[in-house]
Parts: sequence; C-alpha cells; structure tokens
Amino acid sequence: MRRQAFILLILLFTELVIAQSSKYSIDEISNFFTQTRVATESHSALWDKNIYGPILLVDPNSREAFANVQDANNELTPNSGIFIGKIPRDLPVSNTDITWNGTHWAMLSLPLPEKLYDRIDLVTHELFHCAQQALGFSPLREENNHLDLRDGRIYLRLELAALEAALKSNRLSKSEEHIRNALIFRKYRQMIYRGSQVSENSLEILEGLATYTGQVMSGRDKWEWREYLIHRINTFEETPSFVRSFAYETTPVYGFFLQQKDYFWNKKVDNETNLTDFFSEVFGMDAPIIFHTYVKQVAEDYNWRRIVDQETKRAKSNISILDEYREKFFEQPHLEIRLEDMKMSFDPKNLIPLDEDEGTVYPTIVIKDNWGILTVEEGGALLRSDWRWVIVSEPLEITSSLLTGNGWEIELNEGYQIEELPDGNYLLIKSE
Repeated sequence: MRRQAFILLILLFTELVIAQSSKYSIDEISNFFTQTRVATESHSALWDKNIYGPILLVDPNSREAFANVQDANNELTPNSGIFIGKIPRDLPVSNTDITWNGTHWAMLSLPLPEKLYDRIDLVTHELFHCAQQALGFSPLREENNHLDLRDGRIYLRLELAALEAALKSNRLSKSEEHIRNALIFRKYRQMIYRGSQVSENSLEILEGLATYTGQVMSGRDKWEWREYLIHRINTFEETPSFVRSFAYETTPVYGFFLQQKDYFWNKKVDNETNLTDFFSEVFGMDAPIIFHTYVKQVAEDYNWRRIVDQETKRAKSNISILDEYREKFFEQPHLEIRLEDMKMSFDPKNLIPLDEDEGTVYPTIVIKDNWGILTVEEGGALLRSDWRWVIVSEPLEITSSLLTGNGWEIELNEGYQIEELPDGNYLLIKSE
C-alpha cells in the first residue's frame, strides 16, 4: 500500500513538473482540442465524415509536443487528458500532416494564431490532409513554374482581381459576371502554357480543397468569411512567389459562391475532377476559344495596365536573380546531395523556379533524410526537378558529424561523408 502511494506521488510530481516547466497552458491546449472536435463534428456532413483525428502541437525551438491522443508507440506522457513529450531533432516542424511514432498527425507549429477562427481554420486544413486519402483524394505533385513567368502572373492576378470584384459586388448576378470573367483569365492562362490546366488542378485539389474545408469549419459567418477572402486576395499580391501558393486563394473563393448554389458542391468533386471545367459549367462560362483581343478588353476593368506594368518590371529584374542562382548552384563550387527518403518543411510562398529541367530554389527549407538533417536559413537550396538531388553552396567547415556553409548546415548521420571531386565540387556519399 505504501509502495502504491509512493508511485502515485511520483506520478503526480512528474505531472506537476511538466506543467510548471512548459510555457504553454495545459488547460488552453485541452480546450483547443475540444473546440476542434466540436467544429469537425458540427461539419461532419461537409464530407460525410468527421475528419477529427490525431493532432500534434509542437514548439519548434524546445521540441515540446502536445497531443490529443496517445501515439502508437506510447512514448507521450498522459497529463490532464492530453499527452505531452518531446519530438526528436530529426523531425521537421511545420503546419502539415506527418506520420510519427506510428501515428498520422495533423501537426501545427506553436504558438497558435490568436483568433479562434484562425486556429480552427488552420487545424482543420491539416486534418483534411490526414483524411484526404480516405475521402478519395490522392493528387500528384505537379510543378507550376509558369506562375513565376510574366504572363502567368499577369493572368493569375487578373483572375484574382475579378474574384475580388465578385466578393465586393452587392448583387449575386453581378458577382457571377465577375466570376465568369475570372474564368476567362484562367482559361486564357491555361491556353498559353501547355499542361498548366493539369498542374494547376492538381494543386487546387491538394491545397485548395483543404483551404476551403478549413475556412468552412472555422466558424466565420458568411460576411466574416467574405471579408476574410477579400483580405487574403489583397495581401496575396505581396507574396514573393505564386507557384505553390495560388491554390490557397482561388478555390476557396469559387467555393464561397458555389456554396450559395449548392452547399455540398464539394462532394461532387473527386480526384479526377477538372475544377476549371467544373467551375465553368456551374457559373455558365462557355468559351472554348478565347481570343487575346477579347481578354484584353475584359481586363481593362481589372487594373490591366497597372498589373502589366508591375509584372513587366518584375520580369526584367528577375532575370538577374535567376542568373545569380544558376551561377551559385551550377558554376561555383557546391555540394550535391542525393535524396533517399526525404521529408521536408518549407515556406510555399517564396519558391523561385529556374528553368523546367533545372529545378526550384527554396530560400529556406529543412530536409530530413537517411544522411541527416539539412537546415537552410538563408541563401537557399536548389531542389532539382526530379526531386532526386538537392544542391547547396560549398561547405566551409567539415567534421564527422556537422557540415556548415553560407546560410546552411547539415547534421550528418553515421555512415555518410563528404567527398571532394576533381572539378572542385563536393558530393555527400555513403562511407565505405
């Protein structure tokens, strides 16, 4: 009996120490999990499924983690109805879905957004990703590098300008006129760049539907949602890169208006749906051939001249930026790393694509692989188009466990080493 009391005392003391050592409130985190469960339960009809599931909140600095369920390996410690622990250093932290310790999680980086709407929006977005396979969605990874080119950016910005006008209109009939114009710009852009309808559609299925789900489940009413969408479009213009971020803005606006026609329009979408055709049919936009003269005429109502002027200037200045990256990753001494089993976290708003066969520059990125962890905080890394190689600038310091360069470092695992090549470049290889 005394032994049992002693063990109970130790457990209580351990929980108290954990609670006092954390800068996060156990009650607030528990309340957030409850709020999320209520939100998903109340919107279970959206996908005919309650998407509530394992959630992992992680402080990226301390690696402290809080979960709503026990991990499959039972490594987290129960505490007041939630589960607490620390994640390993080699697990990238970001807002994403990830499998760790045998459990598929919706991971969020702490601290959470201040507003409840934004918190629920964020977590249900990631919960959708956890559920998307069960919902029948398995989109392919596609590149949208054309959205970093002058005309690609122009016609995306015109599409968003028309969608913003639709949101601001006081009459539904006028809103739908703006939506049809938005689809004109979209279809014309996809006519210019061969294959872009497929690549854009893949990202809109992947991220657009997740974003729409999060916004619906957030708890905002119709008017709050509309103002939120307008705000997002206004701030999107300042986004450095559109190639990986556009889908977060387009699909939710179309969904906002589709919901007024058919609340469950999303359940008519599957992995094979072409969203451009789907939107066009619903909003009565039937234009198999779109001429440039007509597009230009329609564009005059959406700040065409200002957009063209801004994107022309950007395209000219961008040439030197791309050339600098090409010199850095191809001409100057550099380190090439073969990807074996990659997991990565990155900012989708700042990607810089080079030519199609060259790859994309990630200004900041964390990559975890069999060989260790690459952390790029500045200067960028080039991920080749085949996703089999990543390139960083030459290493400046090399030890058996740590490589450092200008703005990057690699925590190197045992069994791997750096080899200097005759041409002055470096290769990360397995040790003999």
